Amino acid sequence: MPKSYWLTDPSVPFATFLTIIQTYYHPEVRNDNFDELVEMARTGRGGEKLATFKAELERLVRGDREGLRAGAISDATAYDDWSTDDEFLAWLWGVLYPGERVPGRGL
Repeated sequence: MPKSYWLTDPSVPFATFLTIIQTYYHPEVRNDNFDELVEMARTGRGGEKLATFKAELERLVRGDREGLRAGAISDATAYDDWSTDDEFLAWLWGVLYPGERVPGRGL
């Protein structure tokens, strides 16, 4: 199974989240692209695709990962500042949606 399986099958669970996060956060593009994702998320720009991304991110933060293959988030992001997907996802939510509670955290 290719590491970026979501690119060849957009119907897999969380394909939109994985595609967008790989496009804007992966280290090969992060310095050039991540600020654009932050701007789109904070301004609501990005249309239906970004709305799907946010809904999928919310599910992931809440722990609903049914259908997500093990290692998919770390493959898409190649994050190295976090020990777990949970830490990364909570951080990402806070950066993209700073005025909103982290889903499931009761904050």
